[in-house]
Amino acid sequence: MRKENTFIARNTLFGVIVGLSFILAVFVFYRAGKPVGFNPQLGNVFLLLTVAGVFIGVRKYREECLEGYIDYPLALGACVYIVAVGSLLYGIFLYTLYGRSPELQEQYLATIELFLDEAYKGTPVLDTVKEMMRRFVSPLFIAFSETVSKCLSGFIFSLFIAGILRRQRPENLPAA
Repeated sequence: MRKENTFIARNTLFGVIVGLSFILAVFVFYRAGKPVGFNPQLGNVFLLLTVAGVFIGVRKYREECLEGYIDYPLALGACVYIVAVGSLLYGIFLYTLYGRSPELQEQYLATIELFLDEAYKGTPVLDTVKEMMRRFVSPLFIAFSETVSKCLSGFIFSLFIAGILRRQRPENLPAA
């Protein structure tokens, strides 16, 4: 198998694993009756799943496909690719979940309104901003914003993880 094919195949596999782990975490929280949107506990779980999934995925790719050596740009690319695939899968799931569960969307809006009440307390803009949020928040909006959020936070962690996982081939060792 060529290296281009192994990059896509290996990292897509781990991206799907990360995405499925996000979905499983949301499902567990949802079934337990805990809020899914804006939940700090769930955010910490996502952080752990992202870091562990990306680290294990890129390390396994480095060891099994690249003879134990990977430079920083390739490691960063693999990290970002895994996060992007996982985030996209998670976004598709959220679109479906919020589309089928209007009460979740109402819960999401109620949480946003609490934040807005704190941020715009006593200002004439509050009602206008709340009305705008009610118009724009939809399952597609929620899924898109969560996907972008996961991609951005995953990219930030990928910068560090790629630095940890990079390993240069010694000069006296010929490339295979």
